Amino acid sequence: MAESANPGSRRDQRGWAPPDGRRLSAVGETGLLAALVGLAAADGRLAIGPGDDAAVWELDGRALAITTDSLVERVDFLPSFQSPWEVGVKAWSAAASDLAAMGFGADLGVACLICSPDTFEGTVLGIQEGMVAAARRDGALLAGGDVSSTDGPLTIAVTVLGSGPPGQAVRLAGALPGDVVAVTGCLGGAAAALHLLQTGRVPPESWRLRLVAPAARLAEGQRLRAAGAHAMTDLSDGLLVDASRLAAASSCQLDLWADRLPLERDLEHFFPGESLQLGAAGGEDYELLVCLPESLASDLNLLSEGVGISVIGTVCRGAGVRLLEHPAGPEVPLSARGFRHF
Repeated sequence: MAESANPGSRRDQRGWAPPDGRRLSAVGETGLLAALVGLAAADGRLAIGPGDDAAVWELDGRALAITTDSLVERVDFLPSFQSPWEVGVKAWSAAASDLAAMGFGADLGVACLICSPDTFEGTVLGIQEGMVAAARRDGALLAGGDVSSTDGPLTIAVTVLGSGPPGQAVRLAGALPGDVVAVTGCLGGAAAALHLLQTGRVPPESWRLRLVAPAARLAEGQRLRAAGAHAMTDLSDGLLVDASRLAAASSCQLDLWADRLPLERDLEHFFPGESLQLGAAGGEDYELLVCLPESLASDLNLLSEGVGISVIGTVCRGAGVRLLEHPAGPEVPLSARGFRHF
């Protein structure tokens, strides 16, 4: 047989089950992402390459950003807890939230739906209607996509394109010692809703909606960018996990203050003694975590237009994230520090 034109063909055949290979359960999400980013190294055509919330390139005086995200049944959503329309809203918002973290708006998107042949047509149309509604809410268009079949779980992948001023995208890297750390909105509602639903209880509807049909903080991200934010990311895997990614990218330490976290109202009532755990490590908040000059701290509420922005910590020299009881207090131990795949 002639040698394949594909130089990776032999390696690919062995790669499905190499005898000495590590499984993803051993590599972990962080290790896998680092390896994938290394294989997709950026070149000069990209202003911001792999490894940030979105990739950015500049063309004809505009900065264009692109990002993608996916929802997998039983991992990212449960049909018993939400309607197809709400799944569609969440699928769009999860992707658009990455553009919010760059301080950009959303312009258009495409979606890929992979489902079983036994899926009801109404389910698929409901998901599409939800994505279309969420895109319109954000001033964008759902421009097309693809469908495919599987014997596995229903999966939706959404890619969103956005734009902003050239050279002004807010990156994960950029936080400086002396910056304040702030977060939009409230934390813990989505995680609390999931716990309540899984135990057969009814959560407040506002919490359930945070879980099943979140909204991307696009307007807030653009205002924070324009005000001079140094670094920013969105909170999908939990405050501590996402803060750790920002700290690593910025080569700094984030000291967060437990007594300043804007936890959802009544969280302690439903979960006595666990409200901090839910707010700091629960995930699914889709709020923005931002590092910006201390001089802007007094003007944060003017940037939020009703959502609210709270100062929750400071940027220091060092590495990693510490959760302190208060600005001068001891570190708070938590049993879990957020969601990670694998």
